[in-house]
Amino acid sequence: MQIPKGLQAMTPSTADTLQAERSKAAFSVAEMNAFIVDEQMRAQLTKVERQLLSEPETFDVRQVYFMSRTEKMDHALKIGRRLIELMKEGKLTGEEISIADMILDINGPFGLHRAMFIPTLQNQATEEQKAMFLSKAENYEILGCYAQTEIGHGSNIQGLETTCTYLPETDEFEVHSPSISACKWWIGSLGVTATHAMVMAQLVVNGKNYGPNPVVVPIRSVEDHQPLPGVTVGDLGPKFGFNAMDNGFLLLDHVRVPRLNLLQRYITVAQGGRVSRPKNVDPKVAYGTMVYVRTQIVRNMSQVLAKATTTAIRYAAVRRQFSGKADKRVDGESPVLDYGMVQHRLIPLLAQNYAMFATSQAFAAHYAESMAELNRGNFGPLKELHATACGLKRWTSDVAIHGIDTCRHACGGHGFSQFSGLNEFFGNQYPNIIWEGDNYVLSQQTARFVLTQVNALRAGKQVADNQTTQYLRAHLPGGHLPKTAPAFTQMPVADLASSPEAQLQLLGFRAASMAAELADSMAAGQSHNRSLVAMQRLCDAHSDYIVASYFRRHLRTLAPASPLAPTLNKLATLLFLY
Repeated sequence: MQIPKGLQAMTPSTADTLQAERSKAAFSVAEMNAFIVDEQMRAQLTKVERQLLSEPETFDVRQVYFMSRTEKMDHALKIGRRLIELMKEGKLTGEEISIADMILDINGPFGLHRAMFIPTLQNQATEEQKAMFLSKAENYEILGCYAQTEIGHGSNIQGLETTCTYLPETDEFEVHSPSISACKWWIGSLGVTATHAMVMAQLVVNGKNYGPNPVVVPIRSVEDHQPLPGVTVGDLGPKFGFNAMDNGFLLLDHVRVPRLNLLQRYITVAQGGRVSRPKNVDPKVAYGTMVYVRTQIVRNMSQVLAKATTTAIRYAAVRRQFSGKADKRVDGESPVLDYGMVQHRLIPLLAQNYAMFATSQAFAAHYAESMAELNRGNFGPLKELHATACGLKRWTSDVAIHGIDTCRHACGGHGFSQFSGLNEFFGNQYPNIIWEGDNYVLSQQTARFVLTQVNALRAGKQVADNQTTQYLRAHLPGGHLPKTAPAFTQMPVADLASSPEAQLQLLGFRAASMAAELADSMAAGQSHNRSLVAMQRLCDAHSDYIVASYFRRHLRTLAPASPLAPTLNKLATLLFLY
């Protein structure tokens, strides 16, 4: 293609426009980057980007929009294989491979091996089982997936139909799919890649059902990659997005595995069928992988939304339309970023994005502290951790996915092009509002936890001290709304906008009030089904408080005279008002 010569250059150029916009900043970009991305992550990003740029023949993704699904899968396998080689060569760590996946946004088939299969072994296998499976998984001698969802059951984990039945005569487990609806479905990395599946199945010993537990099931030969006897497995085909990933299905026909293939850190089945658990163990610890993955989703969504907001805001800064209609007077046409409606669509997303950065760091620390307690045998924090993970997974993925779509629209016709980087990106990220718990269903789990704490306060029971019970106790004496509204509920908006403390109090009071009112309604006989919409609103209000609290807590780490503070405080206030 030959572009005509002598075309007049665009004035001002996009580069000059962006530089002019950046020059208006009242803070150092490097300092802001240090605030939203921790030091370790910055170092890892630099290292990974340098490695990717050094091998353009492998990591080039410029042609991805022209590829068929098969070509995308082949390219993703090529990239994934090279990243594994770099890890074995000592040039990248396993965590840095995940960062490379995030940068490339091609969602290869080995991601879930790292994100779900390996963490499940790390957290729920005994030392003997780790010796059997973990070292091989970490060395990629076996490739795993996490097979929980069934065609008949996704959110209702207790309703899973796949069984894992102990056979005392052979000291084995028989893993079986008793019906079509028991077929494992949507399992990432299962379609063509995995050699082993971490199957969540109903554990049955001596006729007693012990609920869903994870069991390692070999599904393909490590010699020729063919399905093993009793295994029916395949790929689910093209999807709305995420097409480099081989989501698959799995039916198991009386497949037998050794007794030690059942992960037994938190439940032990001895030879002969005697079942025991550690003292005070919460059976829900078997769902620990889901909590871990939701923690990762919370972290990833901040990066996801940042890609979209960066694209849209830069575009809005350089795109010019109409003269003399914006408040700012400029020569020629005005940047569309100067128009109020564009700001109304994009700037709140920026505030939410910065809050997500702070939340991802704070919640990762919360998760690490809770897991340390679990490792010491204290299962007390698990319920609050699970409820918070459900709420934040819903909040961050809803904001990010709807935010990407808003950014696409804000780019006008150019947003319709694949080259905006926002369309396939939207399809690839969309599953985050569905997988690891549909967001509407997750809201019920968070709301139920909050309601349980309210009812415990009303019954005079002792409740654990955590971020949820702290705001409930502060605003619901004895578990009930006070007869007189607190003073901060009567503050003018202008006063609220200048008081971070009042903002958090009001957000906490709103969530506590909604919890108390819903508890009253349900105590008066309102059914669970008729409470679902209110539960969703309660979950959102609770998460609004948690996110704002994390954001304000992170802001307090700034030096008193930090040049970042004025801008970040404005964003935190906008988050509250929005």
